[in-house]
Amino acid sequence: MSLIIGVDDDRAQKADLGDKIRELCEALLDDDNVVAARERVAGFMNDPAATAGYAKLAGLSEQLQRKEMAGEAITEEEGKAFEELRKSTLSEPAVQSFMEARGMLQEIESFIMAYVSRTLELGRIPRENELVANQGGGGGGCGEGCGCH
Repeated sequence: MSLIIGVDDDRAQKADLGDKIRELCEALLDDDNVVAARERVAGFMNDPAATAGYAKLAGLSEQLQRKEMAGEAITEEEGKAFEELRKSTLSEPAVQSFMEARGMLQEIESFIMAYVSRTLELGRIPRENELVANQGGGGGGCGEGCGCH
């Protein structure tokens, strides 16, 4: 299977990028750091207590955000309960390991996206300093609604 990019007429040359994309994906799957991170994520996913605690935290975070967006005040008790749950959940080794691993995987993904975007934008392979300056945020956060920020 190939990924052909280009227009459907005989005048425009089409680029078959499928093989190169597969090579990149194979390199990622063979990378020791990626393998270790994926194993840590899988370990978390197979830990019912850790996933339940994390889900509870995410659910409460979402609930409080909805309340706040509706213009309702979050009570001191709700804030304290959330903060206690956040601290206890994020202090769990399985959750910490999961968040670190997921952050690393997201950082790799962001780097690849930045590299490809800058290459297309510049019309050449970007230098390292051109990536760092334009790599939007990075840092390996969990995304919105996770409750850990």
